[in-house]
Amino acid sequence: MRDWRSLLEQDMNKMRHPVGIPWFIKEDYEAFRRLVPQRSWHTTFGQWEAAATKVLDQQRRAGVLAFKVEVQSESFALWCLDTGHSVDREALSEYASKFARRLLASNDSG
Repeated sequence: MRDWRSLLEQDMNKMRHPVGIPWFIKEDYEAFRRLVPQRSWHTTFGQWEAAATKVLDQQRRAGVLAFKVEVQSESFALWCLDTGHSVDREALSEYASKFARRLLASNDSG
């Protein structure tokens, strides 16, 4: 059984490492489906939005500091080009998490 210190440390780690959930906008959803075809996509934006909302809620209930990070296909593609990332689902997750960390840092400093 875990002691209270390890549980507290686990909770603190969740708070220090925010998770960015890539949040698409309806008008850009199809562009992302073409840009990152190997990702498992929902057929419609509405289906994706319902599933993503569920994931976000689950993460937050589990104590994860999770943020919606609105992503745009063109900005993401340029970021991949600038940083040398492949345009794939791993890069998309990293991209969203970087913005979540920036959001958290800007809230902490102001």
